[in-house]
Amino acid sequence: MPQFILASFLAQFFGNAAFQKALERIGLAASVPITLGVLIVGGAILGAVLLKEPVGRRKVIAMITLIVAVVVLSLPDRRVNEPLNDSLSANTETIAAAEPDLPEPDQPEPIDLVVGSLWAAVSGLAYAFFGVTMRQTLQTGVPARNLMLISGVTGSVALWGFCFATLGPAAILSTSPSQWMLMVTAGCLNFSAFVAITTSLRLLPVVAVNLINASQVAMAGVAGVILFDEPITTRLAVGIALTFVGLIILARRTRAPIVITD
Repeated sequence: MPQFILASFLAQFFGNAAFQKALERIGLAASVPITLGVLIVGGAILGAVLLKEPVGRRKVIAMITLIVAVVVLSLPDRRVNEPLNDSLSANTETIAAAEPDLPEPDQPEPIDLVVGSLWAAVSGLAYAFFGVTMRQTLQTGVPARNLMLISGVTGSVALWGFCFATLGPAAILSTSPSQWMLMVTAGCLNFSAFVAITTSLRLLPVVAVNLINASQVAMAGVAGVILFDEPITTRLAVGIALTFVGLIILARRTRAPIVITD
């Protein structure tokens, strides 16, 4: 149990806080593939070492496929503006010249890339250790509801204490009601996802859980198309296709050879 409390602290504090620091340094497009990639690979290594769960060739292929899918889905879309004819090109240039130049987004400095990548890797490693430790604790017979309570209390105490120490009560009390509502909604959704992860870790190996969890990037892309009318790009189609391929490889079981005896 002390090991699980430590893993809960690492996941709730370093997992969440490190991911936020990575977003601040290198943005979402780079943070997501690094975090999920380290989560998948780190979970497989820790699961093999601590839980003696084998990682066969099929799982390795599924891991590579899903990591590539996450990278593809995290790539930014490229806008291609080609004029249809010379008149349209001239009109476009005239309008562009009349409009003020918009500032280009700041590119991260090399030190930001290094530090942000390290923060994302720390986040993925913390989540990987948490998943392995939770499955290991569940195998000892501890009820899942007890682990969820311990993890929730540990995270609340650690993160609330950190916020009060760094921000102060004044900054927290100045939070608007709409912001509180958004955070409460996000917390409820996060809790439901945590319940699902805990339940799946009781039934599936850590590698399988992490690989299926990586499909959230493809789900987010589909949600963007359905809810926000985002365009279906080649990048999105390829990423979703690779996600399906990786999950199919993971789900496919090798048939045992049929031995005929007299």
